[in-house]
Amino acid sequence: MYGLWGFERLKLRMMVVMPLMLVLSLFEQNMSFSSPLNSEGLALLRFKQRVVSDPFGALSNWKEIDGEIDPYSWFGVECSDEKVVILNLKDLCLVGNLGPEFGKLENLKSIILRNNSFSGSIPQEIGELKELEVLDLGFNNFSGPFPSDFGNNLSLTTLLLDNNEFLGNLAPEIYEVKMLSEFQVDENRLTDAATIPSCKSSGFPW
Repeated sequence: MYGLWGFERLKLRMMVVMPLMLVLSLFEQNMSFSSPLNSEGLALLRFKQRVVSDPFGALSNWKEIDGEIDPYSWFGVECSDEKVVILNLKDLCLVGNLGPEFGKLENLKSIILRNNSFSGSIPQEIGELKELEVLDLGFNNFSGPFPSDFGNNLSLTTLLLDNNEFLGNLAPEIYEVKMLSEFQVDENRLTDAATIPSCKSSGFPW
């Protein structure tokens, strides 16, 4: 009698435990599937924290809602296959700086920040983005050295740095990017500091 009762208890326990294990397994798979986009969304939110002025409210929908981070719906962000691939925030008069969080956006193919008022140095982490094809930082206030790791980036096809503050001498590695198809730098600004134009529509066809 005791053996039968023990068997029934074991069967009942399995009936409770197995569905729970299945739910946990599905939850873990879902978390694993969504985590890349969530981590990239968190990186974008850290970037937003560095923006001290957003006169047009362009980043107003960059937020976490009910614990969910959904960059798919964010202005200026394009995603593909659950990955953030394009960041296009041109002509928005954003004021701030860039930080190491860009290293978390390892699937980015295009960063377009033309005609804003970003300042400070260009993070080394941007130079480590191996998928990056387009980097347009023209008409900002960037200063300091340019990341040397761009010399190892064979994906880069467009690099625009025109109308920035003193950038110093570009590392020789930059000129070794064999597949570079378009390269615009105001040579005068590589040696002399100059004032940046007021933020306005640049007219560039991006």
